[in-house]
Amino acid sequence: MDAEVKERLMEEFRACLDDWDPVNDDTDEPLVDLALLFSELSVLRNEVRVEARQFKTALDDMRSITELLGEQNRRLTRDLERAREKEGLSLRQTERLLLLDMLDVRDRIASALSVFNAYRPGFLSRLASTETRLAQGLGEGIQLTLGRLDDALAQRRVRAIEAVGGRLDPNTMRVVGVEYRAQSNLGEVLSEARRGFVRDDELLRLAEVIVNKRESES
Repeated sequence: MDAEVKERLMEEFRACLDDWDPVNDDTDEPLVDLALLFSELSVLRNEVRVEARQFKTALDDMRSITELLGEQNRRLTRDLERAREKEGLSLRQTERLLLLDMLDVRDRIASALSVFNAYRPGFLSRLASTETRLAQGLGEGIQLTLGRLDDALAQRRVRAIEAVGGRLDPNTMRVVGVEYRAQSNLGEVLSEARRGFVRDDELLRLAEVIVNKRESES
């Protein structure tokens, strides 16, 4: 509101007060005590100011409490994430140890099966049909046990490293011996002393391999 408008309104208000005669007022309404009215307005204004300050204080307190709760919630979320990561890491380490134990058992079963497959009974043993059937049943039992163990490992996403016939991979293989074969390439894996295994992209056990070397100089 500009000064000219304010001045005009003030003049109209003064003129209204000058023309007002409370003695000759014909209305039945009670006279207004302007001093009392202004006093009450002043008290009301002070109360409004006090309530406004109290509301602002309460609002600031609520804002502080909200920020505190938000920070506590973020801290709790971080703690929960760390706990989940720690629990997951501990569980994965435990699973890794169990899988390594299963692989050791598999090594023993596979070794027993290799010995059985290499066994050739003599002439007298063939005459004893009972012993022959017993040996065959034992071999079939070993083969079945090995198959079930391989199935259990596969369900846990464990697979063997394909080493024989490929080049030496130092990330997944360890050389435990060398041989020379003219028909094989230098550094080619000729055989395995012990199979290696991975779980997904995680190395569980290095493959121990025999690799082809250079021809010995005479």
